[in-house]
Amino acid sequence: SADDGNLYEVVLGNPQAKKHLVVIANLHAREYMTTQLCMRQIEYYLNYYNKKINGTKVSKVLDKVAIHYVPSCNPDGTAISQFGTSAIRDKDLRAALRRMSGSSTTWKANARGVDLNRNWDVAFRKGGTRGSSGFRGNRAASEPEIKALVKMINRIEKKGKIMGVVSYHSTGSILYGRCAGNITAKVEQATTRMYRTAQSLTGYRLMPTQSISSAAGCSREYFLYKRKIPCITLEVGRGACPLSSSEFPSIWRKNKDVVIREAMLFD
Repeated sequence: SADDGNLYEVVLGNPQAKKHLVVIANLHAREYMTTQLCMRQIEYYLNYYNKKINGTKVSKVLDKVAIHYVPSCNPDGTAISQFGTSAIRDKDLRAALRRMSGSSTTWKANARGVDLNRNWDVAFRKGGTRGSSGFRGNRAASEPEIKALVKMINRIEKKGKIMGVVSYHSTGSILYGRCAGNITAKVEQATTRMYRTAQSLTGYRLMPTQSISSAAGCSREYFLYKRKIPCITLEVGRGACPLSSSEFPSIWRKNKDVVIREAMLFD
């Protein structure tokens, strides 16, 4: 990260598998309950490794489809949201942050004031000003966190095929799964299967199609249209972010099986 923090990749299952599923969370700093959700999913699937979920043995699925989690894609921004700008170690970053607009508690960006969900290399256009939210960056994939994620995707694709991406955000209890034009029928069909599976488990409302131009620089559009990888985005919770801890039991109940059930689509 910009403040020299680590983005951790946790791989569940057979690292030599030919099929892979990627799960990313916490691109937006204040949405750190998605990190908690992913960590609990990891623990849950490992505890059930030799048991069945939805009638299928978890080990059987993970032997064929490796799941790659990045539970926190924005560790610096999360530190700002939780502890304020003093949590940033680099003095130059700290000084720059104090000149930016926005509340630290509701911070969405990274430690350089860039929205990491608007910095991807797809229909990118510069916009906004550095601060808590809205600034896309001076150029596409300018941020170290996005570079690290793209590097990970490239590495995985050298070993096998990424069957899909699940991206966790909050809030709204909604689901992005529809596709715009400029996409193959195969990718659209797989994305539809993914969102229908997620919707059946969560009950989240499916949102209308977003055009590439209206979602310029967004992660989901990057995976769908630039990389031709099926991708869905789930927005967990209902209240304002950071979400209240009282929401987690409901979020967990709705989402605990989502990722393994998505992997089951491809095993």
